[in-house]
Amino acid sequence: MATIMSLIDKISDLFSAYVVDPITRIDWRDGIDIVLLAIILYLVLKFIRDRRAWTLFVGFAALGGFYFITWLLDLRAVYTVLHAFSSMYMVFIIVIFQREIRDALEKIGGTILQLRHIGMPTQSLANVTATIGVLSEAACDLSREKCGALIVVERNTKLGDYIKTGIELDAQLSCELLGNLFFNRSPLHDGAVIVRDGKIAAAGCILPSSKSSAIPKELGTRHRAAVGISEQSDAVVIVVSEETGTISIANNGILKRDYNSGTLKDDLFLLLTGSTATDNERILKSFGKPEDSSGNADAQENE
Repeated sequence: MATIMSLIDKISDLFSAYVVDPITRIDWRDGIDIVLLAIILYLVLKFIRDRRAWTLFVGFAALGGFYFITWLLDLRAVYTVLHAFSSMYMVFIIVIFQREIRDALEKIGGTILQLRHIGMPTQSLANVTATIGVLSEAACDLSREKCGALIVVERNTKLGDYIKTGIELDAQLSCELLGNLFFNRSPLHDGAVIVRDGKIAAAGCILPSSKSSAIPKELGTRHRAAVGISEQSDAVVIVVSEETGTISIANNGILKRDYNSGTLKDDLFLLLTGSTATDNERILKSFGKPEDSSGNADAQENE
């Protein structure tokens, strides 16, 4: 009985010290501090929720809870052993979660860099529009032929490390070239094509495979590679299934399937420009008919 009362007193003291007393001393700065901490924790949990790190995080949380229970119940032997390793927990976290920490920092940096594209110049918008048109047409052509394809569109996160794993081309983006690269007898058809600044930077590139359990088991390595590179960067990835011809998009670790020509173009506009195709056409018309890299506008006027 005395042990139970002692445990209750200890819990009561903890509640008073860490809940009641801090609440009585809260001012507006503490309120802001709490809100910011809650936002950070929410973003961290959301970031790792669909990754393999989630199970590791749960394991660490369970170990921390067990550590607290041993202290609360005064289990001295177990508590002493766990306490001896407590000073190394931060090192363990950095080593085990180094990939996730790197991905998070890259996403933060990419978000900051993305602010530069607010108010995108008309010429840049015209180039992105032309790129989206080529990618949409090529993906639909490959889908009809049931020719597997994996196209990575680089955004703010640079993909130079992955470009080096393939054959560097620096070639003008076109439906014909994409069709030839992914033709099933082509030596580069199994790898990924990486598009940078409206050009094909490289083909036959090797991408990291995702370990996410959310990917349907019937999908193969091409789709896992698409999700994998989207987990580690802000790239937009177009996948065409070799078995079914289904078109999918991977972005931010999420795979969305069953696109057609219209929905594919709409989502690419949203992901690459932040607005719809209709909005972009209105913006381009408001500035007049810009000259794109292929000179189509001048050709149409001459006709």
